[in-house]
Amino acid sequence: MTLLPQVRSQLHDAAGRRARSRSRRLGMFGRGAQRRGWHRTPLISLAVTLGLAGAAFASGVIQFGSPAPVSRVQLFTAPTTGEGALTPGTVRMLPVSTPDPAGGAPWGMREFTTSRGLGCVEVARVVDGKLVAVGEDDAFGDDGRYHELSVSSGGAGFGDWCSALDRYHRLYINDMWGEQPASAWQSRCYAPGSPAGGHQQREPGCPLKDERNLYFGLLGPDAKSVTYVLDGQRHTLATSGPEGAYLIVTRATPGQLLKGVGTGGVVPVDGPITELHYRDGATCHLTSRSWIGGSYACTPSMQVPVGYVAPPSLSYTHAQVQTPVSAKLIRTRAGGYELRLAFRSRVALDNAQSGYNFAWYVPGTRNENHGNWRTESDIAAGQTVSTTTCPLPTGEQIHGTISLFEPDETYRSKSEVVYAYKYEKLGELVGSFSVRVPGTPRPNDPEADHRMSPLTSCSAIEASERRFRALRRALGRAHPPLPGAG
Repeated sequence: MTLLPQVRSQLHDAAGRRARSRSRRLGMFGRGAQRRGWHRTPLISLAVTLGLAGAAFASGVIQFGSPAPVSRVQLFTAPTTGEGALTPGTVRMLPVSTPDPAGGAPWGMREFTTSRGLGCVEVARVVDGKLVAVGEDDAFGDDGRYHELSVSSGGAGFGDWCSALDRYHRLYINDMWGEQPASAWQSRCYAPGSPAGGHQQREPGCPLKDERNLYFGLLGPDAKSVTYVLDGQRHTLATSGPEGAYLIVTRATPGQLLKGVGTGGVVPVDGPITELHYRDGATCHLTSRSWIGGSYACTPSMQVPVGYVAPPSLSYTHAQVQTPVSAKLIRTRAGGYELRLAFRSRVALDNAQSGYNFAWYVPGTRNENHGNWRTESDIAAGQTVSTTTCPLPTGEQIHGTISLFEPDETYRSKSEVVYAYKYEKLGELVGSFSVRVPGTPRPNDPEADHRMSPLTSCSAIEASERRFRALRRALGRAHPPLPGAG
């Protein structure tokens, strides 16, 4: 028996119950939800509930609205750039059904793969085996209907979460999203107490009771359960299916502010989960240092993700990727200098989590800060890869590196790895450069917050602006905004 969706006030009346608000519409549930200890009030006998549900469907009480529009960021439509295009036939719902704290349609997940070697998950409400958003919390004109989400519509939060597949095409991923409206639609209202700048202008506020925190992921076939703590109480949740899927939904709390964007990793961090339990009896205890990964991810230390096997094509060596780097100063119209960095790739890259990282270090930065740009498209062997920095301070020595990064790469020698900050690995070293910018040194603050910072790539900014303008024109022609869907 599957979990039935929420019904509207007519069903409350038929059951002799008083509807208090749209957020307290009666939800009906099956044995699976009861096993998880989901207690709802008011309670109606299962036979009466199912009979009324059938009448509700027959009379059209439960209604679907128009499908949700596609995301404005064009999810999964470009085969060779970004996350890639959706691989046909790979979309499937996962065996996860998590109650909402206020009742109604449960939350669920689906998984799919892309043309650039990624596995992705999307999270939203579930009705009749479909991932949907609800017309409430200023979404879809508050029509109270269900709006089916296509993969290109996205899900809650950013819309999608992706990571590289392992050798056996399995996805391991852990993430969170906070202050999500209960509608499950991409944020159309903001949490109480969000500071200025934490939301868009004219964006309405959501009641705190309608804000949710989502903690979710896939831990693989070796995972058995997770333990988490809420309000001082320990709970153990069995993972679902061979994916080792889990999804925890809680109410948001006052004062979360901008903590809605959490940290993903090989283990779940920034959330209530404290332990991961595996079928061989091993337990990963999470700590405040688990976000670092590696040997810090679990106590006692263990290889994570458990069961992950890297694809055989990964882990190029320094010898395989090393090549000369061209660093050429370019005079700007304003009389300054930009630096064009270029090299010819010796290998082909077609995974969304593989690419080249350009880093340049400018005197005067603090906290080991540096200029940075990463490739986001497929690269053929022999292809020239380049970027141009924004204007650099005069009279200074600029040095940097280009490295190749890959998902879950294994390193044969630390001397081949480029490091930035204390824990971040930038990948196998391709080449390095050092250039002195002509002119007299002047006091400067490279980290000042302005568009033409020497720590940014001006060629990347220009390309991004061109894509944005083209996208805006295309959306205006093909997908005019729906009333209330904003």
